[in-house]
This record gives sequence, structure tokens and C-alpha cells, in this order.
Amino acid sequence: MSSRIVGTLRSLIARKGVLFPINHLVLGPLAIWLLLQLALLEGVSNKRNLTVRLLALGCVAIFGYLSLVLGRRGNARLLPCFAATCIVAELLMRATGSFGMGLDLDWRYPRPYFMFSSPPNGRITVPPAQTGGGDADRQIRFNSDGFRIDGEVLLPKPAGEIRIFVLGGSTVVFGTPLANSIPGAIETALRAGGLPQARVYNFGVASFLSGQELALLVHHLADLEPDLVIAYDGGNDLFSPWLYDPRPGYPFNFIAWEEAINKLSNTGNRSKSIGNLTQDSALLQALVGTTEWNIRTGLDGLRRNVGFESEQWRRALVHSYAHNIAAMCRVARANGALLAAFFQPMLPYSTMLDPRQVKMSGGAEMVAGLREERGLVPAAIAAQMNSATPGCRFDDLSDFFEDAPATFVDIIHIGDEANQLIARRVARDLLAWDALRSRAGARR
Repeated sequence: MSSRIVGTLRSLIARKGVLFPINHLVLGPLAIWLLLQLALLEGVSNKRNLTVRLLALGCVAIFGYLSLVLGRRGNARLLPCFAATCIVAELLMRATGSFGMGLDLDWRYPRPYFMFSSPPNGRITVPPAQTGGGDADRQIRFNSDGFRIDGEVLLPKPAGEIRIFVLGGSTVVFGTPLANSIPGAIETALRAGGLPQARVYNFGVASFLSGQELALLVHHLADLEPDLVIAYDGGNDLFSPWLYDPRPGYPFNFIAWEEAINKLSNTGNRSKSIGNLTQDSALLQALVGTTEWNIRTGLDGLRRNVGFESEQWRRALVHSYAHNIAAMCRVARANGALLAAFFQPMLPYSTMLDPRQVKMSGGAEMVAGLREERGLVPAAIAAQMNSATPGCRFDDLSDFFEDAPATFVDIIHIGDEANQLIARRVARDLLAWDALRSRAGARR
């Protein structure tokens, strides 16, 4: 049997040349790799580059077929033609951009200190699960500063205005039209409840953690003369480290930013190497997914270093959140503003979850961990920020949809109707707050 195979190979090489097996040693493994990537569809990079990998597999199949039907001269020219095709593909990808870029990348525009905002003067269409309707119904617009605010924040502040800033992540941003976002609905409820001079501004940024909100408050918002700062958050602080950068207190997915900076370096111990071709090439990035590999490798190391999933790690996440809320209180009070923090609900906090909802929440182990973290939050806040602190308050809304898990479209997001319920609860608490009532009375 083996002698027959050897004889067949010799015959093929005699007819098609010595480069025939080399061609297939190059094309064969590449075809197997692409098939595996398409079959597994694991990871963000794979899903974003599905189109590129399908086209690449088709190209490899064509060249493999040509190798079988061409003679010696054709096989001798096959790899140079394949290399030329790859160069053309590289140029096309650089000219047109990557196929299937993830929606989340469109939401982030680099900013100093707080990492990123939404794109200045940008427009984003939110997923149908959040609002339903057509593209026009789901479109969110941002002002020149990269926040979901109609126009700009005026200075000096208009006389009589009670200026309220709402900080948070995508749960604050979402809702269409703007009146159906949590900040928009809070404004409506406050005005209907006897605070007609209230103007609520949406400073939510997708994926923001409380530390980024603190940096935004210090470096940007404090100068805009808020009367009240609302932090509607806690969800990203507790669940993001389970999936992305696990280091307590680090901004959202900071490891990805570190990886990008490392690969841009061309000095010292990080000088460019042959291996960096997979980082510099748009085509190889799409086919091989090297950036995602590096991030995964680094993520495993970081998880080991921080004791991922341990009790100490979970407590550190909660402590970081509580510390940032207390720091926001101090910053707000130092700048003459009130602070109201609301610990937001999430799907894992629901009492009864079906298998699909458990999967949406990251799996049974993550659900148990998040529930444990939730239980630690009130005591951690109390230790950092005394409930009697003048001008600051904290309210735990984590049980708001505890008996209604169907309210959530994923681990943390809710729809427009649920936004209205949350906003009315927040407004009710604020309207009963003597500190805000006193400030509003002084402005009349």
C-alpha cells in the first residue's frame, strides 16, 4: 500500500513538477485552518471576519484545484500568483476596512483620562432587541462632545435651571427616542412631580465602569456646574471583569488597549520582528486572529495574577465600585453638587432563571459569583460612604426586576418600557430628597 502511494506521488511530481507537493503543503494546512475557524466560530475575531475567511477558503480551494489540473509550468508559477493575490487582498482590505467590524468598536472614540466617549457628532443604530422598529427608530445621535445630548451644555448655566447629569454605561445611553432613555424619562418624571426647572443631561458611555465615570466627573463635568450628579451603575463594574480585563478597578477591557500600545512600539525590548507581520497585516489579522490570541494569552495570565473567581477577587471588585462611588460623592460635594448613586439591576439577580437566561448571564458559575458580589455591595458602600453624608445618597435598585427576568434582553440591558419604570422610581426617590428640594426651592 505504501509503495503504491509513493509511486503515485512520484508520478504526480514527474508530471507536475517538484513544486506540486510544496504548493499543497502551503494550501492544505491553510484550508484546514480556515475550515476549523469557520466550524468553531469561537471568539469575537472569528465572527467579525467570517466573510474574509469564507472568501479566503474559496480562493485556497481554487488554487488547490488549479494545482491539480495544471502541469509543471503552472505549478511552478502557482505560489507566486497566490502571493500576488494575497497582496491584492491586503491592499483591498486596507482601502475598504475590515469586513464585519463589531458594533461595539463604533461606540468608542478615544478621550484622555476617561479612555473614551461615544463618537462626536456620531450616529449609531442600536440593536433591534433594545427598541424594535426600523433603523430610523433605533438611531442614537451624539453631540460634538460625544454624548447623547441635544445641543451643547451651556455656560453660564441658565438662570433657574436645576442641572442634573446622569452617569453610567450603555443602559443609560439606550432608549429611543431620547425621552425613552433613563435620563430622558427621569427629566419627564421630575417635571411632572413638581420640579419644572429640572434639565437632565445624558452622560452615559457604553461600557463605562464607575472609575471612568469618576474620571469624567473630575476632568470634564465638574466645570459644567451640575446641581446633581446621578450615577446609575454597578453592573459593568461587577460583570465586565468576568469576561474582559479581570483587574479590579481597571477600565473596560484595558488589556486590549495595552496590547495595541505594545504592538505599536518599535523601540527597546519590543522592537519589530517577523512575527509582527501578523499584527501589521490586515489580511493576516483577519485570517489568523493573532490579536485575539495575544489578548487571550494575556488574559489567562492576568486571571492567574488576580486570583480570578476567588472570594478575595470578588470582594476587590465590590470594593473598587464602592470606593469610586464614595470618591464621586467627595468630588461632587467639593464642586457644590449633590450626588445620588443607584445600584442597577441585572439579569443574574433574578430569583428564577431558565437555562437560556443562565447562558445569557455567563453560565451558572458566573451567576453565583455575581449574586455573591451583589450581596456585598451595601456593606461596602456603607463602609466607604456614610449614609448620613450630607448631599450624597445611595439606593440599591438591584432587586427592581428580581421577579421579572424576561425584562432583560441580555445580561444587563432592558427595553424602553423598563427604562420608564426605573426612571420613575429614581425620580420618586429624588423628589422626596430634602437636599434636592431645598436646592430647587432656592432657585425659584
